[in-house]
Amino acid sequence: MVEHRNGYSPLQIGIHWLVVLMVVVQIIIGENMEEMVEALEKGEPVGASDAFWGTVHYWLGIAIFAVMLVRLAVRLTSGAPAHAGGTPRWQNIAAGAVHWAFYVVLLSVPISGLVAYYGIADVGDLHALSKPILIVLIAIHVGAALYNQFVRKDGTLMRMVRPQ
Repeated sequence: MVEHRNGYSPLQIGIHWLVVLMVVVQIIIGENMEEMVEALEKGEPVGASDAFWGTVHYWLGIAIFAVMLVRLAVRLTSGAPAHAGGTPRWQNIAAGAVHWAFYVVLLSVPISGLVAYYGIADVGDLHALSKPILIVLIAIHVGAALYNQFVRKDGTLMRMVRPQ
């Protein structure tokens, strides 16, 4: 049975912040992968910087996929803390939807990247849409965390900072 606690475990917190770091790096260096792929498709030489950061993007995407599988397994076996008391039902539903959207996006984007990279299917444009989708999800997630922490003062943000 999945236990509901007041906060997240050290493992859950560590995985969360590791994924945050990896996703931020991916968003920053994603353009280098696009430049590398375009040069390869045109038969042009790939710049050293694009080749380096494109390779980092490739391997970091695989790492995000692997870490997200672990995160999903931990979530399914350990659960998540209950929402803060007094939170309107619609906000709890929205929070759940955003969290599960992160799981879907952060598991499907590495797959679409690999499929596009190896030319298995033409999903490069679909993969490129992940950046604005992630930015919107991040903005909603961070905005909600800050709202709950500093306006509602319910301690939501601190649950992802201090293990409980």
